[in-house]
Formats: sequence, structure tokens, C-alpha cells
Amino acid sequence: MAQLPKTKDSILELKDGWLTIWFNRPETRNALSSDLVIDIKNSLVAVSDDRSVRGIIFRGKSGIFCSGIDLNEIKTIVSDADQSYSKSYKMSMELGDLFRMISKTPQITVAAVEGAAMAGAFGIICACDFLVSFTDAKFALTETRIGLTPAQIAPYVLNRLGFIQARKMMLLGSHIDGKEAFKIGMADHIVNSEKQLIECLLDIKDQVKKCGPNAIAKTKEIISDNYIDNSKRAAEYFASCIIHEEGRDGFASFFEKRKPFWEIED
Repeated sequence: MAQLPKTKDSILELKDGWLTIWFNRPETRNALSSDLVIDIKNSLVAVSDDRSVRGIIFRGKSGIFCSGIDLNEIKTIVSDADQSYSKSYKMSMELGDLFRMISKTPQITVAAVEGAAMAGAFGIICACDFLVSFTDAKFALTETRIGLTPAQIAPYVLNRLGFIQARKMMLLGSHIDGKEAFKIGMADHIVNSEKQLIECLLDIKDQVKKCGPNAIAKTKEIISDNYIDNSKRAAEYFASCIIHEEGRDGFASFFEKRKPFWEIED
């Protein structure tokens, strides 16, 4: 049986062959901190070779899935002019590694989204095998609206949404709810309550139970065979946006609650 790691920003629950990873940073709307990223990676590694663990569910505590990358951490990077590029490049690579690990993990992965899933969190849900969403959940790719690019998550968004929908959302920083996510085929199931969510997850678990764990693992390898790792190039794009005047003003505008300079009318 897998030995689960100690965690700082998440809570782990292993029950009936399924691991639930709870994001637990309610004070930041469960933002993806460096510690939370490490928590998730360590948890995936811990169960990777354990075929008695049939699946992994990602959820957020306090009624919200995840608000994306911790902008306070990026704010610290932006303030360090000499190291902004190298530090943002490193952060981007670590996130790219996270999404890749989620996508390639041998077990079935399910994102159960309540509240909001923004920016980097969008990458987590798109890297998962299945998405169950509350009808009133909010999804957004907000990067371009603050002068950044959704570089590392782009391949996963394209795979889940298809080219036309992904292009629209990534270029325009679009917002959609759970109903729309289901309508465009992004969400596999939509629910209106915790009771319905549990029932939906039980149905998924029952279906997974009928399939061989090794067969699922090998099938996921086949699905991943065509994946091209562009994480280094994506990190370069992200880091170049961080040090660009748009990225710097975009971040400043977010914290100062004002429009960025490109949105201000003459």
C-alpha cells in the first residue's frame, strides 16, 4: 500500500482505492503556491506504482477549486528585476512538470470543480481524464488580460476543448460557467449539489472498477505517446511576458484594481 507524503498546502484522503487531493489554502482561494505544487507532485509519485489505487480526485476546500497561480509569488518575482526572467522561467517549468505528471499518471484522474477554476487551475482540469463540474462553477483563462500567456497549459487546453474553442478562450481571456463548459464538451458531467457530485463520482468509480488497472495505465501511455514536450519553449514565452512592460503593468493593475495601460482609452 502506498505511503502518502506529508503535505503543507493540501489534505490527502485515501479511501476505497481512490486518493482525493484537497487543495487547502482558503485564504488565497486555494491558489497554486510552490508548496501546493510540491504537495501534488509528491502525492502523484507516492501512488504511481500502486495499482490498488484506482484513481485520483482533485478538489478544493471551502467551496472553491483553485484560483490559479499564486499571484503574490509572481509579484515577488516581478519585483526582483535582476532575477525576474530566470525565476519566472523556473516557476513555469515546475508548473509544466506538474501538468505533465497529472496527464501521464497511470491512474484515472478526475477534477471535481466547485466555485472557480482560473488560469493555472484550468491546466489541472484539462490535464485530468475527466471533469465533473457544478453548474455554477466559473472557469477562466485570464492570462492575456494581465499581459501574460497561458503557455504551459495550452497543449492540455487544446486537447480538451479542441482548437476553435481553445483559441477563443486563450486569446480573449474568456470566462464560462459549468453549464457552458458542459455544452462545449469541456466538462464530462455537471451537477447541482454535493449529493449529485458524490453520486457521479461513485458512478465513475464503478466504471473504473470494471477495467484492469494495468490496462488503464498502458492505455494512458498510448494516449500520451503523441504528446510533444514544449515546456522549455513555453517557459521562455511565459518568462518573456513577465519581464515585458505589459506583464509588469498587468500585474500592477491587478493588485491596484485598475485597468492596464493598453485598456485605457485616449
